[in-house]
Amino acid sequence: MVITSLSLPVQEDAPLGSVIALISLSDRDSGANGQVTCTLSPHVAFKLVPTFKNYYSLVLDSALDRESVANYELVVTARDGGSPSLSATASVSVDVADVNDNAPAFAHSEYTVFVKENNPPGCHIFTMFAQDADAQENALVSYSLVERRVGERALSSYVSVHAESGKVFALQSLDHEEVELLQFQVSARDAGVPPLSSNVTLQVFVLDENDNAPALLPPGSGSGGGVVSQPVARSVGAGHVVAKVRAVDSGYNAWLSYELRPEAGGTHSPFRVGLYTGEISTTRALDEADAPRQRLLVLVKDHGEPALAVTATVLLSLVDSGQPPKTPLRISVGAVGVEEALVDVNVYLIIAICAVSSLLVLTLLLYTALRCSAPPTEGA
Repeated sequence: MVITSLSLPVQEDAPLGSVIALISLSDRDSGANGQVTCTLSPHVAFKLVPTFKNYYSLVLDSALDRESVANYELVVTARDGGSPSLSATASVSVDVADVNDNAPAFAHSEYTVFVKENNPPGCHIFTMFAQDADAQENALVSYSLVERRVGERALSSYVSVHAESGKVFALQSLDHEEVELLQFQVSARDAGVPPLSSNVTLQVFVLDENDNAPALLPPGSGSGGGVVSQPVARSVGAGHVVAKVRAVDSGYNAWLSYELRPEAGGTHSPFRVGLYTGEISTTRALDEADAPRQRLLVLVKDHGEPALAVTATVLLSLVDSGQPPKTPLRISVGAVGVEEALVDVNVYLIIAICAVSSLLVLTLLLYTALRCSAPPTEGA
């Protein structure tokens, strides 16, 4: 009895019932001694179907999946009907050929990366990786951006992805004040026919660096900020708020603190500034010994790394109760220089209102006097 070993390929998407091979058996004996039966082991995925005398078909009995089992090693056993029974075996190796039935897969549906602003253009910020369970060209993955608009510009003007390595690069220096978050998709595509692809979302958070110093708001600005212009009466007691320094900053570094800096060679100031409010208040009751002109340097500092600061110069004039101030209050940025003194708006506004009111009263009195002195009309 003779059977031959076989090595066969089969597509993993082959339909059930597909004939994989034909097996012929021969036994030189006659009668019952020449009648041959054939069995297959193990009993997985395939079965033997008799076709003609001493001929069997190896048939696909269940669906194949190359990614689960790429090869089957089968043993065909032929046994005659003699006594004692004689048998022979042959091996059949079935290789499962790959078809492109798996798209590239990412480990996660979304990735997050943090990049500090002011990065050098062209720096590598992340690496995408997708795995394809198929084989050969069906598993060859290439990467690309899913293009979209970011404001008025194309996404590809901000970032790029290397087709083979999946490395993501920032093409320009990112600015947190311009773009806080870049959210886009990267596509992974295999080289099969037809090609399969999948997308993943990448979130790039642009971290704020402390590259902007606090900006002082000028007095009387449209936003209502700046220092309130008003005289400081010598009669005020301790804790009286006389002015306020206002400043703004951007991003996570906008938590500002205020510090009063003594001038070189100066005496101890009767004023203090609120650490986080910027309010300038008296520390004690003012007296005649205090200089009529007080020059205060307020350091406004953010909490970035490294911290940036700006200096506000506040000029106060101390006046006796009932007297107009001789010197108005002003605020200036140390880096720019001291601005020209501003007129005390409140005092002059009161004077203007009083003048207008007096003029109105005089007009009414004059009108009444003229009405009373006019001769009566006839028939009255």
